[in-house]
Amino acid sequence: MPLLDLHHVALRTRDLRASERFYTDVLGMTKVDRPEFDFPGAWLQMGQTMFHLMAGYAAKGPNGESYEGSAAVDHLALKAHDFDAMRENFDRHAVAYRQNDLRDFDIWQLFTNDPDGVVIELNFHRVNEPEGAQGPNRATLSKVSS
Repeated sequence: MPLLDLHHVALRTRDLRASERFYTDVLGMTKVDRPEFDFPGAWLQMGQTMFHLMAGYAAKGPNGESYEGSAAVDHLALKAHDFDAMRENFDRHAVAYRQNDLRDFDIWQLFTNDPDGVVIELNFHRVNEPEGAQGPNRATLSKVSS
């Protein structure tokens, strides 16, 4: 019984609209149909993987408090394409980010946080980037790698 792939990631959110905007407008995921549950939420498609956003009572812990940050999961790492366009999109949406260049692995990275503080790592394989791509800005390049 081999595992095949990641089916979905479920994220609790305090602000469904802000999270929807971040994952669709900033990261480019597509909103898809979702069953009618008794709590607010959204299903988003990214390639073959889905992100399930949960709000309302489903986003609360046993003590009734909202979660924040990545908790036991340190970060979500996503394969991405067109580093320069994504960085421009982050700037256009006033999304804070950190960039990194893993030269030994030919990977450019952008790190940001979603509206609930979950760390999102975007990995761009340099060989798959558009011709003429600039990659990380050397003047603000992070010294930390992941």
